[in-house]
Amino acid sequence: MAYPALCLGCEARLPDPVDALCATCLRGLPRADAEAVTRLLAHDPAVGAAVALWAFDPGGTVRRVQHALKYGGRPALGVPLGRVLGLAARDAGVSVEIVAPVPLARLRSLDRGYNQSAALAEGVAAALDVPVADLLVRTRPTRSQAALSASARRENVAGAFALAPGADVSGRRVLLIDDVLTTGATLAAAARPLAEAGARVDVAALALAGA
Repeated sequence: MAYPALCLGCEARLPDPVDALCATCLRGLPRADAEAVTRLLAHDPAVGAAVALWAFDPGGTVRRVQHALKYGGRPALGVPLGRVLGLAARDAGVSVEIVAPVPLARLRSLDRGYNQSAALAEGVAAALDVPVADLLVRTRPTRSQAALSASARRENVAGAFALAPGADVSGRRVLLIDDVLTTGATLAAAARPLAEAGARVDVAALALAGA
């Protein structure tokens, strides 16, 4: 009662504390441009279909939602948000057998206490009625991508991911999940070891931030 769950868009009280947005704000969020999403990853043979749900709006509601999930210590938001993303992926024609999150570096995961992409992946898997699994590991730490150019982002994450020990993805359709798609460098680098192991990899992100 002292700290009611409030919508991150309009600050109306929410009936469920794990939700981020009321129904009105959820319907009003700017959708990502599907063609722009496709263009970012079309050059990479490791990636099949690419989907992003919302357009990132600096200072707006999508930014508040993404920051609450990623930096605000609210991993529980990831599951309902992931369900919305999963339904968007299904409506875009994505058909997969397994959902996997982009892994965080170990120190970053310890500092944050959770992986926001893993929380999203849970919700996506529930929406698509498929399992979720940690199919990838980080092979080395990387710098934050936020202040880097497109070319520097690609160099920063090149070779930073590997197939998790014991993961068998040969012939499987995998949907790889991250919270934000900017240049596509992280998702492309994470998709590569899966594709090299024989998987067909599609990718999905909560928001498109642009190049």
